[in-house]
Amino acid sequence: MTRAGQVLYVYKCAECGHRGEQRLDGDSHDGEVSTCSFCGAPVALEWDGGVTFDTSKSIADEAIARARARK
Repeated sequence: MTRAGQVLYVYKCAECGHRGEQRLDGDSHDGEVSTCSFCGAPVALEWDGGVTFDTSKSIADEAIARARARK
């Protein structure tokens, strides 16, 4: 399960060709060096178009719940 606010990063390993992904807190890890989950070689992380994961209720869900509670 992912935590709220995590960002999807992807990579393609130059050593073995494996395409992997990692979910990290924040959007400041683009270009950061990590390791391939398949062979352990160093890989460069690439931010996957701003995809974030939020496991909490969305803002709209919370607003609807508050509006219903006021009735």
